[in-house]
Amino acid sequence: MKRPDPHRWLVSYADFMTLLCVFFIMLYAIELLDDEEGDAVRTRLQTLFTSLDDAFVPDPPVPVLPLAEGNGLLPLITDLRQVAQIIPETDDITVDGSADWISVSLNADLLFATGETEVRDAALPLLQRIAAELRQYPFPLNIQGHADDTPSRGLTNWELSSLRAASVVQNLALYGVAPQRMAAVGLSYYHPLSTEETPEARRKNRRVVIYMTQNTDKSLWTRPSAEN
Repeated sequence: MKRPDPHRWLVSYADFMTLLCVFFIMLYAIELLDDEEGDAVRTRLQTLFTSLDDAFVPDPPVPVLPLAEGNGLLPLITDLRQVAQIIPETDDITVDGSADWISVSLNADLLFATGETEVRDAALPLLQRIAAELRQYPFPLNIQGHADDTPSRGLTNWELSSLRAASVVQNLALYGVAPQRMAAVGLSYYHPLSTEETPEARRKNRRVVIYMTQNTDKSLWTRPSAEN
């Protein structure tokens, strides 16, 4: 009869020490984050360990001072154009709008790897900066995904554009934009910026557009023009 191994407890002890080490490394990593990044991480951890109904959902903020002064969304347009300058000498970010609406067009190749629907890590700081500006305003946000007219492996262009829009929505919510303000819309390739059949035209057509309007009725997907 084989006798029990008297050292089996060492396996459990080693597992416990590994978990404890990982726990302290995670605490140290969180300590290195600034307040804004730390809030985003804590919010994400909270959603992982709570049900959807119990997850924290931030309330829309009250209108900020520029709106009361009659400037509408013009200050926001200026701020977003300054954010766009972190990607120098490129047309991958286009900010447009007026006192009543704003549009931020982000080239999909800037946000996603080819055929992917999860925002690449390198693009997260940009979305965080955009979210920091948008979350100060209480108005509806419509995030529109656009694909080009080439087939996507494993996904239809409807699915690709929709999932990319949803991925941007999820990241904006992670960085503090109230999710009840947002809608994700997939438009496939039916609203191209260019109809030319060239690689550069298709690249421009692949994009995600963030559209916000002061119109607070149920027209979340209203666009000011077909060019958006």
